[in-house]
Amino acid sequence: MAVAGRHRATVDWLVAGPEAGDPEAGVLKAGDREAGNLEAAPADASLACLDALFDDLELTDPELLPGRFDDYPAFFTALARDRTVPCAGAAPHPRLRILGLLEARLLTADRVVLGGLDEGVWPAKTVTDAFLNRPMRGRVGLDPPERRIGQMAHDFVQGLGCHDAVITRSAKREGAPTVPSRLLQRVRAFVGETRWRGACDAGQRFLAYSAAIDALPAQPRLTQPKPRPDPALFPRTLSVTEIETLVRDPYSIFARHVLGLDPLDPLAAQPGASDRGSMVHDIFSAFAERYPEALPEVGLAVQHLADIAVNAFAEIENTYPELYAEWWPRYERMAAAYLPWEVERRAGLKRVHPEIYGRWEIPMGRETFTLRARADRIESRADGSACIVDFKTGAPPSSREIFAGFSPQLTLEAAMLMAGAFPGFRRTRAVPDLLYVHASGGRKAFTPIPVKPPRGDVRTVEAIVAEHAERLRGLVARFMTGEAAYISRPYPKYARDYGAYDHLARVLEWSLAGEGEA
Repeated sequence: MAVAGRHRATVDWLVAGPEAGDPEAGVLKAGDREAGNLEAAPADASLACLDALFDDLELTDPELLPGRFDDYPAFFTALARDRTVPCAGAAPHPRLRILGLLEARLLTADRVVLGGLDEGVWPAKTVTDAFLNRPMRGRVGLDPPERRIGQMAHDFVQGLGCHDAVITRSAKREGAPTVPSRLLQRVRAFVGETRWRGACDAGQRFLAYSAAIDALPAQPRLTQPKPRPDPALFPRTLSVTEIETLVRDPYSIFARHVLGLDPLDPLAAQPGASDRGSMVHDIFSAFAERYPEALPEVGLAVQHLADIAVNAFAEIENTYPELYAEWWPRYERMAAAYLPWEVERRAGLKRVHPEIYGRWEIPMGRETFTLRARADRIESRADGSACIVDFKTGAPPSSREIFAGFSPQLTLEAAMLMAGAFPGFRRTRAVPDLLYVHASGGRKAFTPIPVKPPRGDVRTVEAIVAEHAERLRGLVARFMTGEAAYISRPYPKYARDYGAYDHLARVLEWSLAGEGEA
């Protein structure tokens, strides 16, 4: 329970304020709790409830609660949900009381507000016990479930006995429409529509008060951010994946490279899809690096690939067995298709270059821009041609996205290869083949997808590679001269569902998606 102790010290330090000093010193101001000086704590019933929860955690035997650090938030949340915070604190409001039905029977007031007159709330929903049905409840002397409804109806009538009674209900609960309480419906039927409308009209005054509290002056609508900093701040080197980001969401490049803001990784987060993708890349890369030219006998190749995979998955198996139980079968399906594909391709290859880095220096007037890339795999053939392969554990981009210029990763790597930017490859005019491999391990475990023109597009892959290289020069030139602005999500259709800097750009406040979620 060391984590709970640190949690408690931090919470008490936040409650006490910055004057409390180091949160490691303890709770509130250093030594206040031990000395019995609790006057510094505000009179808040929720703090007393939280204090009791931490006290119970301190009395718990740590050996009875094994777990990882990232289990603590869910564990603490589950315990906190079971705690009830009393409405009245040490100094209750002098004129207001929030009471339950039982307490309200014993007191009188000048005005009574009867709240929650929704079916299922007042009266509460009747629940039939799965272990004690109605006949069994009668035999053991228990009241039927409907008795509680009668008691709540009595409380309702007693509350209406006050000369000034206000009845309220919720039109929606948790986003779902509610049904008026049967008690309200019976009152409406008894008094008639004329008096019912009169009572509703009288309540409009309170609705107006509520609307006035929530009303705000008209706020100017936020616009899409389009910063234009000093052109000298534009980075002089980017990777091919960052070029894709520059096309889809220039604001992310502004936040990361101009403002110098790197997104923080979640604290003690479990490995996710990107980690699984990195593991798959590492396994295939290690196997190709071990056998860059000819493959060994099939049985030996299977054994070596399995050894590499077992070592790569060892940490996941030991630390996150539940993830290992999901990821390992997917990898096995993937590996079963990978080796036959590898054997078939090696027949026409001279050498495989896995995880190869390249740098392409592009003259831009008086300056130079450097494009960086790390290709998953470049295959060189005996006839001098080549093929660039990119493994995707997620969905690869569509042909339309590639030809439209929103996924230029492979086309720019092809331009780099033609410019001799990768070590071991000379400058050439021949455009390499481009291949995505969807290695998901799912129903279609391992699917090669060559890049080809989409239906209706007459341009060839060779033309697209040249076009993307030229568009890259123009794009970089516009930012280096200050002509282009770092617009946030200029193409919403091609933007990712969530970007690391969307909160900084306040996307939900100016986009149509934000209006829909408001």
